[in-house]
Amino acid sequence: MKRLIQALVLLLLANTVFAQKHNEKRSVLDQVYEVQYIGVGQDGTKVFTVTTTAKDANEGVAMAKRDAVAACLFRGIAASENTKATPAIVSYSKAEDNIQFFENFLALPTNKTPGGQYHRFINKTGQPQAVKNGKVYTVSVDVQVKYDELVTYMQEKGYAENIKETAAGKYAKPILMVVPSDVYCNDMGFVQKWKDETGKTQSIPDYDIFGREDSRDLRLVIASLNEIFKNKGFETQSLEFLLKSMKQEEQENALVGDDYGLDGAIAESPIDRIKRTANVDFLVDLDFEVMEKGMGRYVTFNMRAVDVSANAREIAHAHGDGKPSNSATVNTLLEEAVLNHMDSFCKKIQDEFINMSKNGRQITVKVKRTENSEYNLIKDTFSFEGEETPLNDIIYFWLQDNTVDNNPTRTITPNLLTFNQVMIPLTKVGRRNAIQRVDTQSYLQGLQSFLRNNFNIESTIYMRGPSEVWLIL
Repeated sequence: MKRLIQALVLLLLANTVFAQKHNEKRSVLDQVYEVQYIGVGQDGTKVFTVTTTAKDANEGVAMAKRDAVAACLFRGIAASENTKATPAIVSYSKAEDNIQFFENFLALPTNKTPGGQYHRFINKTGQPQAVKNGKVYTVSVDVQVKYDELVTYMQEKGYAENIKETAAGKYAKPILMVVPSDVYCNDMGFVQKWKDETGKTQSIPDYDIFGREDSRDLRLVIASLNEIFKNKGFETQSLEFLLKSMKQEEQENALVGDDYGLDGAIAESPIDRIKRTANVDFLVDLDFEVMEKGMGRYVTFNMRAVDVSANAREIAHAHGDGKPSNSATVNTLLEEAVLNHMDSFCKKIQDEFINMSKNGRQITVKVKRTENSEYNLIKDTFSFEGEETPLNDIIYFWLQDNTVDNNPTRTITPNLLTFNQVMIPLTKVGRRNAIQRVDTQSYLQGLQSFLRNNFNIESTIYMRGPSEVWLIL
């Protein structure tokens, strides 16, 4: 037993020394260290506990300072119970393309050189704790990073997106939801029959399958992907928990006709209901399959992100195979398969979100009237800015004044106004100057209040989906 313990200790020490030597050969993008986020300090700083290994304690402290800055640059800060996730300042692909700059920026000091510029962004450090393990030291130290100054510096150098120029800078990452693809649902038999508005029977995916035994792999895989996206700084919404909430609304389509004064119920597919109900910016559509190779298994996957507010327009795509294993669980196999693709995949989503923050989110607005409505959208006029103006023009002018590009397109009939390419802002300034997200319903509530307060026109809002909303007069 004593010899066994001695052998294990020697093996542990050997692995530690090997890891240290291996770490010395790594790029600054791939250094091995542990970072625990503590909280926000004063004047735009963030505080971390960094643990690393080094040949001596002093070198370990220097490495910890560098690694704290590197974590802000390339890893981002994971969410905690009290804080939201903060994305990496610099994308991995951007850093790879400019590796020489970052190697110099993060260079450790030596007897002949003072080291890289990273030390400018270290405010202070705590008392280091060092434990000797054979020939190396495990060093742990609290480091306070001048985070806001680091962001500004990287923006000025052109290596970080200048998202603070927009109000959406407060919402640096969009909200995602992972859903199984149509192909996956069909292969697994997760389908149901549904009649469309013409009465024709359609075969469509059935997402309400999380209570079934054969959905276990899917649950594990979605949970793993959600965790990966969270670690990348995104917010995620759980499909499984959304479906549980939607079960409480099973009577919605049957009742909506009465509630809104319409003739009959609203017909919509399950994915339409998910898009309408979910408060997300992008859906991540996932297809995967567990394959066998020799004695092991591996996962092949196909994943795409779509903009739910623009008719499922694809904005990012990734596919590939993982490495075979004879012991790993299916979620671990998927993680290994997708990790090499995640930086590029997430960068495309982030770029699209930043574009939306600048140029607006595209939706469709329809203004309808019931059979008993007293309003004719073409013939009825009201006093507006000193002139008698048709109701459809008044609504059009409001939309022009409250869109990003001021130029929605429209089609007109006495009973229906359709406005396409309505580019709504991503955020607005709320009470006490708070920055708030703008969803489709809250946007149209502005038009609803405008018509009520100025012309005594009562109306009802119906959410057809995240990209289409109706105002019913």
